[in-house]
Amino acid sequence: MPSRKIVANELAHVLRQISHPDRIRLLLKLQSGDQTVNELGELLEISPTRVSQHLGVLRAIALVETETRGQQRVYRLAQPDLALWLIEGIDFVAHRFSRASSSDIEQAKRLWHAEAAETVM
Repeated sequence: MPSRKIVANELAHVLRQISHPDRIRLLLKLQSGDQTVNELGELLEISPTRVSQHLGVLRAIALVETETRGQQRVYRLAQPDLALWLIEGIDFVAHRFSRASSSDIEQAKRLWHAEAAETVM
């Protein structure tokens, strides 16, 4: 199998796995640092059960890592630049958004960039 076909298949697999709105929001929220399932659920207004299920998918493709700290398990991005890549990728697909206005898009990008900047400080 040619290398380009192998890589294209792998990329398609990863993109399929992150193609859920909750998973995208989880990835973007994790850019601000380590979080527990309960913290993520509260911040994103998703039940802890759903958060755990989504994190399991993201862990299976090595986008999210976990660490046990005492009684708690915390999650983090395996590659923090992934969140920035997702934010920047919005520009490539924004013309296809049917329900998001340009101001919605810009505001979301500003907020996600601000969270990324807080992490760096």
